[in-house]
Amino acid sequence: MSNSDWSIEKSLQLYNIPGWGAGYFSINPKGHLVVHPFGQPGPMIDLMDVVDDIRERRLGFPCIVRFQDVLRSRVKQINDVFRNAIVQHGYKGQYFGVYPTKVNQMREVVEEILDAGAPYHFGLEAGSKGELLIVLALNTDPEALTICNGYKDEEYLRLALLGRKLGRKILVVIEKLSELPHLLRLAEEMNVVPLIGLRSKLSTKGTGKWESSSGDFAKFGLTTPELIQAVSILKAKGLEQQAKLFHFHVGSQLTDIRTVKDVVNEGARFYAKLRKMGLGLEFFDVGGGLGVDYVGSRSTAFVSSLNYTMDEYAADVVYTVQQICSNEGVAEPNIVSESGRALTAHHSCLLMNVFGHIEFGENGAVHEEVPQGEPVTAPTPENEAPIVREMREIISGLTSKNSGEAYNDAVAKKEQALTMFKLGILGLEERAAVEGLFWRLCRRLVEINKKRKRVPGATRDLGDKLADQYMANFSLFQSAPDHWAINQLFPIVPLHRHTETPSRDSTIVDITCDSDGKIDSFIEGETVDETIALHPLRPAEAYYLGMFLTGAYQDIMGDMHNLFGRVHEVHVFVDDDDPEDYYIEEVIPGDTMERVLARVQYEPSDLAKRIKQALDGKVREGQVKPKESVQLTDFYEQAMRGYTYLNSE
Repeated sequence: MSNSDWSIEKSLQLYNIPGWGAGYFSINPKGHLVVHPFGQPGPMIDLMDVVDDIRERRLGFPCIVRFQDVLRSRVKQINDVFRNAIVQHGYKGQYFGVYPTKVNQMREVVEEILDAGAPYHFGLEAGSKGELLIVLALNTDPEALTICNGYKDEEYLRLALLGRKLGRKILVVIEKLSELPHLLRLAEEMNVVPLIGLRSKLSTKGTGKWESSSGDFAKFGLTTPELIQAVSILKAKGLEQQAKLFHFHVGSQLTDIRTVKDVVNEGARFYAKLRKMGLGLEFFDVGGGLGVDYVGSRSTAFVSSLNYTMDEYAADVVYTVQQICSNEGVAEPNIVSESGRALTAHHSCLLMNVFGHIEFGENGAVHEEVPQGEPVTAPTPENEAPIVREMREIISGLTSKNSGEAYNDAVAKKEQALTMFKLGILGLEERAAVEGLFWRLCRRLVEINKKRKRVPGATRDLGDKLADQYMANFSLFQSAPDHWAINQLFPIVPLHRHTETPSRDSTIVDITCDSDGKIDSFIEGETVDETIALHPLRPAEAYYLGMFLTGAYQDIMGDMHNLFGRVHEVHVFVDDDDPEDYYIEEVIPGDTMERVLARVQYEPSDLAKRIKQALDGKVREGQVKPKESVQLTDFYEQAMRGYTYLNSE
C-alpha cells in the first residue's frame, strides 16, 4: 500500500488507539501521537515535542514520561462514577476509595493521587511495613481511610496503632485469625481503640490471569468457620462494634462483569449476616479487580481486556450491595474499593528509540512484489553445486498455484544440504547459497500470500516467522517485566510518521543479551498478533516508539538484568496559561553505572583503582604511553558516571 492510500484514520484503527486509549490518546494532522491529559477533545500534548525536549536536555532514551494530569483525571473519574451511581440508585452509603500503594509506590504518584483525591477524602492502602511507613506520613486527612492489608507482625501492628494515636481512620484488616488476638493485646497495651477489618475468602473465583489467587484456596483471608471464631473473640472482649470493615479480594484485572456481580453478591451476603450477628460494620471493601482494557477489544476474548466500563463496574457494585441489604434488612454500608491499576496505568508511558533492525534470513533480502500465477526466474551461475541449482529451479518454478508444494520441496532441499554439510560433502559457500535461496523463496511466498484469501497451511505462519526484528533501546526486564513474566500486553505505537504506510511487519527486541528480551505479541485492530506493522527505517533519521499503559506495577517491579537500571523520567503538565502547550515540571535522572554497580556490591572507586593499576603496569612495560594511560583511566571513570542504556544520539 502506497503512502497516498494511507491515512491517520487507518493508523488509529491499526493500532486500536481509540480502543485502549480511554480518550487520552490520538493522532494530530502532522501524524504525531498526542496525549489528551483531560480526555478528548481538551488540550493535547504532541509526544514528538516531548521527545525534542528530552533531546535538548540531553537526557537520552529510554525515558519514562508521566502525565500527572492523566493521573488526576483518573482519580476524579473513579470518585465521580461511584458518586453518580450512588445518587442514581438512591443508595444511603457513601464511597471511600483508597489507592493500593503496591501498584506504584513512587512518591510522585502517591502524592499526586492524594492531592487529586483530597476533595473526596481519598485514602491509601498498605500491604507491608514499608508501605505503611509511607502511608502514615502522607495520609493525614482524618476523614480518609487507611487500609492495612497483608500479613502482620508485632511491629506492623504497632505502626497501625500509632496511626490511631494520631487520630487517623486506620483499619487493620485481619488476614489470618492469629493476628486478631495480637492486635487486641497491643491495642490494650498502647491504650488505643482499634478499628478492625475482617477479610473473607469467598468461594466465587475471579477471572483472567489472577483467577487462581481467589476462591477457597486463596492466600489471604478467613474461612467461614474462622470468621465465626473472630466474631466470638471480639464479643468476648466487648469489641464487636470495633469491627468496622468487611473485606474481600478476588484478583486483579477482572475481565468479566458477571464475575464482579457474583463476587459482590456473595460478599454482600457475608456483610449482612455479620451485621445481624452484632458487628458494627460500616464499610464494605470490594478490594481491587477493576480492570484496564490493554487491548481495547472490550471483550473477554483476551485476559488483557475486559467487557465493561468503569461506570458499569460502579453501578453494578452499588446496585448489588443495595439489593442484598434490602433483602436482608440491614443498613447499606459505605463502599470502599482498592482500584490501583485503573488509576495509574494510563498516566505513564515509555519512550524509546529504534537504532537498527535485523532482517531474518538472506542478508539484504528485497521485498519483491510477485504477480499471482507468474513464475519467477533467477539467473544460474556456472559450475555451481547440483543442490544449489536444484534450489534455484524450485524458485524459478514458483507460482501462486504451486506455492505450498514449492515450499515443501525447498524445506526438504534445505535439510538435505544440512545433512551433506555435516558429512563433509558440501562446502560452507554452497550451504550459504542454499540457505540464502531458501529465505528468498520464503520472502516471495509471503508476498504471494498477502494477495490470496486462502493460504496453504505450510506457509501460513511464514510472515510472522520472517518478520524483521526492530532493535529498541530499552530493557524489557526493567521497563515492562509483566510482558516477560505473565505475557501482559502493552500497546506499542510509533510516535510519528502516521501519514505514511507502516509496511514492515516486525517484532521488537531489547538491548539485553537475553533471548527472552523481545516483544512478539502486539495489538492489531481489536485482536492480537505476533508482529506489529512499523515504518521502514531511514538512514540517519531517528525512529521513536512508545509503550503505553505502563503506570501500574512496571515502575516498581523492574529488575536490573544485564545491569540496565532505572530509566530517565520526566513529569509533564498541561500549561494552565496556554492549553495548547505543556511544561516539564520535574526531571528525575535515571541510574548511572556507579549506582547500579553499587547495588550489586561493587565499589566504583575500587574498580577504577584496579583499572588504573593495570594501566600503570602497562606503562612500566612500555606498552602504553603515560598520556594514553591517563586518558583511558579518565574514560573508564567517565563511563562509570554515564547512563546504563545506549547513547544513540
